[in-house]
Amino acid sequence: MKLVHLLLVSFLALPTLVMAEVESTTQQNSQAELSIQQCAWPLWQRFKDNYIKDGRVVDDSESRDITTSEGQSYGMFFALVANDQKAFDSLLEWTEINLSDGDLTAHLPSWLWGALPTGKKGILDYNTASDSDLWIAYNLVEAGRLWDNYYYQTLGYAIAARILKEETIEVDNYGTVLLPGRTGFVSDKNHVRLNPSYLPMQLLVRMQALYPDYQWQALIDSSNKLLLDSMPMGFSPDWVEVTANGLQTDTATQGIGSYNAIRTYLWAGLLSDQSSHKAPLIKAMQPLVEVLKETNAMPETLNANDGSYQGNAGLGLTAAITPLLMASGETDLAKQIFNRTQDNLASIEHKHYYQSVLMLFAQGWMNKLYQFDAQGRVIPHWLTSCQK
Repeated sequence: MKLVHLLLVSFLALPTLVMAEVESTTQQNSQAELSIQQCAWPLWQRFKDNYIKDGRVVDDSESRDITTSEGQSYGMFFALVANDQKAFDSLLEWTEINLSDGDLTAHLPSWLWGALPTGKKGILDYNTASDSDLWIAYNLVEAGRLWDNYYYQTLGYAIAARILKEETIEVDNYGTVLLPGRTGFVSDKNHVRLNPSYLPMQLLVRMQALYPDYQWQALIDSSNKLLLDSMPMGFSPDWVEVTANGLQTDTATQGIGSYNAIRTYLWAGLLSDQSSHKAPLIKAMQPLVEVLKETNAMPETLNANDGSYQGNAGLGLTAAITPLLMASGETDLAKQIFNRTQDNLASIEHKHYYQSVLMLFAQGWMNKLYQFDAQGRVIPHWLTSCQK
């Protein structure tokens, strides 16, 4: 009788247990779907649809149908943030085959590819772009860490070593500096032309942590000095000349900061709050913050020499300034400006490659899809919060 009773109780309880299991499974599936939805990046998908073709980032703002090493490097970073290894590999493969003669270990990428006068497509300028090379090396070592891929790490190391060998020079009384490219920026040993926006400190710090036997610390020191010295009025110039006697105004651009310099503010704003480099940079940039508080928009050009400014920057440039505002404690203004840019995203989805790139950097960070830590490592949201 007891046995019959137990069997009866078990039989009656079975539907309840099954239903509980079904409910649990449904709840888990719902949580997984919510996680995937929260970690999706629609703007990255639209960027791929609009600007990436067969592994190359297309800058269609001019008739030559160009691709730059810069575009490839940024595309790889966004693919890593989005946990999109397929896109990452496609971008890497195209870069190696078309910009590095099939071997990134032997050749730093040429910076410009597109339609040749003959009608064929190929390299338009064989010079390099050191900021792109630095981003590519960084993307590879971080992808190797996050995706547990030794090949990426090895390739990143090889590119990093070539950057030091081919794209640096020592200037008396200033130290080892990162040239913008392999050739064309050295007047003589102690007179070079540099670009402050080519110096994201988080990337340099990461390289130094990974490869302490090399001269990355020297680059960190000179880059930090250059960033601070080049903006006495709080505005960063696009270009500056460095000599043994210090900095001087760039002959060609005359202290103007615009489409290059916006990245200087962006990289500073993206630094970890625990970075020793962040507070001094943010403090130095406060005159720009005051301008933003007055104008509620990013000017298109600023003069690093006299503090004047004019124009209204595009959507991406405006979004790119929001991390600086957040770092400056101007949270309400940052969110107001950022939200305004998000309401007009469709306007940069065609023939606005650079504006779209800046928007991806800003949106990904503002929406906490990625952060940088004090050691320069990128911490994507999917690492801890997303399911694939």
